[in-house]
Amino acid sequence: MQEHTVITSFPGIQLSDILYSKVFVERTEIPTFSKNEEENRYYQQLFIWWKNNELTEEEKELIRNDSNGKILIEKMVEYIEYVNWSLENPEEALYLDLIDTNNITYHVTNDYIETSLIIPDCTKEYSFAFTDYEVKTSSPIIVVNENGEEQTEFLREEGFRLRIPISEIRNNELNFQAEIIGKATIDIWGVYELVTRGTINNPIYINCGDKQLLGGFTPQNINYNVGVGTLHIKVIDAETKENLEKAEVAIYDEGGNEIYRYETTEEELTITLPTGNYTIKQIITPPNYEARVVEQRVQVIKDQETEAVLENISLIEVPDTLKRTEKITMTGIILLLLGSAIIAWITMKNQNKLTKE
Repeated sequence: MQEHTVITSFPGIQLSDILYSKVFVERTEIPTFSKNEEENRYYQQLFIWWKNNELTEEEKELIRNDSNGKILIEKMVEYIEYVNWSLENPEEALYLDLIDTNNITYHVTNDYIETSLIIPDCTKEYSFAFTDYEVKTSSPIIVVNENGEEQTEFLREEGFRLRIPISEIRNNELNFQAEIIGKATIDIWGVYELVTRGTINNPIYINCGDKQLLGGFTPQNINYNVGVGTLHIKVIDAETKENLEKAEVAIYDEGGNEIYRYETTEEELTITLPTGNYTIKQIITPPNYEARVVEQRVQVIKDQETEAVLENISLIEVPDTLKRTEKITMTGIILLLLGSAIIAWITMKNQNKLTKE
C-alpha cells in the first residue's frame, strides 16, 4: 500500500503477443484523490477494483488497516452516500456547511488585517460531490491562500483568507464579504471492452485525462462587520520614561493566538486592531535592562485609543574586579622594574664617580 504503482497492464493478457481492439462502452466518474498525478491514479485504480468487487475480502481488510488505505475507505463511503442521495433527490440543490464567523480570528500587520484560514466543507450525504470551490469578493477585499499569495480557486481541503488593507478601512469598521461557490469536478475514465482474437474480455477502465463539472453548489455568503480601534504600545525605561529599542513584543488575542510581533524602536508602536481583549507581552528584554512589567492586558474598543506600557529597569554596571586587579598588578611590576633601573643607574653613576676620585 505504501508504493503508488500506476496500472499499465491487464492481468492474464500479453498485449505484445495477441491481436486486440478496444471497444468503447461508456464514460465513468471517478473521484479525485490527490493533486499528485501518479498518487491519484493509484487510488483511482484501487477505487475501481473495490467498486467492481474485484478485491478479495483479505485485500479489503489490508486496505482498511493501512494508513493510506483509510483515504480510499473515506472516499468509498462518501461515494456510496452520494449515489444513494442523488437517486433519491435528483432535483435537490447542493449546499456547503455554514461557516461560523464567530470562530474566525485575525492576523495583523502594519499594512493589512486578514482573517484566519477559512476552510469550506460539506459533511452532508452528498459530500462526495464537493471537490473544489471559488471565492468571489469585491474591492477592497483580497483573497489569499495560506501562504499569503493572491488566489481565488481552491481544492476542497485547501483554505483561504480574506484581507483588507489598513488604508481601505472606513468608519473604523471592517466589512468582510465573500461568496463561496462550491463545485463538483471529477475525473472521467473510459470503460472499454478488450477484444482479443474475437473474444470479449472483462471491461477495462482507462484514465482519459479528462474532467467534468457535475454541477454547482448554492453559493454561500460570508457577510459580517468587525469594529477596529487603535492601540499604542510603549516599552520604556521605568525611571526616565524614555522609549527603549531592541525589545521584542508580541500581541495575543483571547484564544492565545499570536496576531502581531515586532522589535521596538525609539518610537512607540501605533497599530489598528479588531475590537476585543488582547494580551501584550515583552518576549525579549532590551539590552542592559531588566524587565519590570512584561505583560499587560488591554481592551480595544471601536473608535477609541488604548495604551499599553511595558517597563524595564536599567542594569547597574558591576566593575570587573579581576581585570582591575590585573591592571594594578601589571602597573606595579612596571613601576618596580622602572624603580630598579633608576636605582641601578644611580648606583653605577656613584661608583664611577668614586673611581675617578
